Formats: sequence, C-alpha cells, structure tokens
Amino acid sequence: MDERQDWMETEEELAGVFQALSDPLRLRFLELLPKEKIREPISVCDLAKRLGVSQPNASHHLKILRSAGLIRCHKQGGCSYYQVDSDQVRLAMRHMEARLETV
Repeated sequence: MDERQDWMETEEELAGVFQALSDPLRLRFLELLPKEKIREPISVCDLAKRLGVSQPNASHHLKILRSAGLIRCHKQGGCSYYQVDSDQVRLAMRHMEARLETV
C-alpha cells in the first residue's frame, strides 16, 4: 500500500510539472532564466521588464514554476532572484520518459 501511495505522489508531482508548463508565458520565463551554474540568477524585476509584464504578474507565474520544482529562488536585499533547477527538470523528464516506455 505504501508503494501505491508513493506512486500517486509521484504522479501528482509530475502532473503539477506539466500543469506549470502549460502556460506560454511560463515557458518564456524558462527560456530566459539562466540554467544553474552557467549564469547569475535574474531578478523578478528584470524578468518582468524583458517580457513586458507587471512585476506582480511575473511573481505569480514564477511562484507556480517554483511550486512545481522547476526553478529556484533566493532573496538578496529586497529582491528575488531566479534560475532554472536543472536537476529537477531532468528528473521530471526522466519520470515522463519512463512512463512513455511502458505505453
């Protein structure tokens, strides 16, 4: 029974990842955000300017991506800085690939 519960948590987490990716603006955020260890994180203010959206709107979408585990955030002073969590993105893709292999 515990195995099934773990399976359901994984399924729900994977569904959350794809739900987070279902918005075109969030995909654009992922394209602009630096990958870990390659470039410095980008502030929410800079991301909002680059995409022509308000800072609250950018924060809303970044929160969804963060909740899905696709991005990381750290605060410095009064600003939040974001970058892609490459390990989590790869893990989600491996989970999806494993499910497709059983189809």
